[in-house]
Amino acid sequence: MLRNIRWIAPGLLTLVGLLAQPGRAAADTLILVQELDGSSNVLMSQSFNLANLPTSSSPYNPAGSSYTGISIIVSSTSGTPRTVNSINTSVNGQLSTSFDPSHSLRVTVTDDGFVNANAGSPADVSNDPGASSGFLGDVTNTTFTTVQSGTIASGLTTLAATDAASDTSPSGPSNPNSTASIPNLPSTFAMTQELLVHAAPSSGTDPNSTFGVTESSRIVSTPAAVPAPAGLILALTALPVIGVRRVLRRKAK
Repeated sequence: MLRNIRWIAPGLLTLVGLLAQPGRAAADTLILVQELDGSSNVLMSQSFNLANLPTSSSPYNPAGSSYTGISIIVSSTSGTPRTVNSINTSVNGQLSTSFDPSHSLRVTVTDDGFVNANAGSPADVSNDPGASSGFLGDVTNTTFTTVQSGTIASGLTTLAATDAASDTSPSGPSNPNSTASIPNLPSTFAMTQELLVHAAPSSGTDPNSTFGVTESSRIVSTPAAVPAPAGLILALTALPVIGVRRVLRRKAK
C-alpha cells in the first residue's frame, strides 16, 4: 500500500507542469493518463480534455502498454453555485497480451470550475474509490482527492488533500472513504482526483481480461452561523424581567 501511495504524488506534480502551459481557458478540465513501471518511472503519458476523452467505442490504445482499450467518463457539478459539489470518474480497460504485472495505470483528473454557494465557509471533503475485476485475479484502485484554489490558467494552490483510500476486487481488502476538512472554502475552487490502478491476474491475460475503477469526490460546505442582531438579543434577554414585573403588578392589585 505504501508503495502505491508513493506512486500517486508524482502524478500531481506532472499534472502541475501541464496546468502551467499557456493558452488554457480560465475554467477547464484536464485528464492525464500514464503508465508506470515497478520503479515509478513514467513509460507512457497522454493528456485529454472533456471534448476528446476516449470512449468505449473509440478507446485509447497506447502502443506497447500493459493497459489498453482505455475509456474514461468524467462528470461533475462545476459551473453552478452549490453547497454540495462533486466529481465522479470511471475508467475501464483491459490488460494487453504483453501485460507486465509490475506496471500500473495512473489517471489524474483536474476540474477548476467549481463554485461554492457558501463562500468562506468550512467544508468537508470525501474520497471514495471502487474497483472491479473481469479476470481471475485482483484489481486494486488507490485514490485521493485534492482541493485547490486558483485556476488551471493562473496556477493552483492546495487547500486540503485526503489520505489515500483503496479498493481491491474481488478479494479485498478495502479502505474506502478517506476525508479532509477545509476551514475556509473560497467562492471558486478546483478539485483533482488521482486513481492508481494495479492489476494482479492469477493466470495469463487475454482480450477478455477487463477491469473497471471509479473515484467519487464530494465536498460539502456549511454556511457559518449568522449572529442575531444586538437589538433582538437585548429584547429577548429582557423578556423574563418584563414577565416578573407583570406578575408583581397583578399581586399588588
